[in-house]
Amino acid sequence: MLGVNKGEVILVNHSDNWKRLFDKEKSLLEKIIGDKTKDIQQFGSTAVKGIEAKPIIDILVGVKSLKDVEKFNKEKLKEAGYYHLSKVQIDGKEVFAKFTDLENLTKTHILHVVEYEGSWWNEHIFFRDYLNTNPSVAKEYESLKTYLAAKYPNDERSYTDEKKQFVDDIIKKM
Repeated sequence: MLGVNKGEVILVNHSDNWKRLFDKEKSLLEKIIGDKTKDIQQFGSTAVKGIEAKPIIDILVGVKSLKDVEKFNKEKLKEAGYYHLSKVQIDGKEVFAKFTDLENLTKTHILHVVEYEGSWWNEHIFFRDYLNTNPSVAKEYESLKTYLAAKYPNDERSYTDEKKQFVDDIIKKM
């Protein structure tokens, strides 16, 4: 299963298929925006071996400057199912999401476009790599996410806000 409706928090067992799905998506994105990017990486919980995750592939797209987003072929991205979430205002990041169902806003992939090797890039990559090299910490994170998913099954914002402290504590180890 891949995809979650807007606002829902659903965790599923880790799938080895997520890496293959990322690779397929990376290939597609390289054809559409590859000349405007420095690197494309999978991150988030689907990139951490052995832990439950929301079945959404998080993709980190590194660009030289966020102004490069203006040069993205948004029509081709839209044809591929990606929409620029211009209402999502996060300093240093532009967000696109791929939807399989626009009525329920079922997201399957999220593109986090950030400056390559900038703070967003480095922190996201560090967090992913830290969890992959520290399985006991990854399991702690999984336990927290499981608790929060049960507490906030229809409140993605509260779920995300409450796990932020854990993420920030790991990032301080950089």
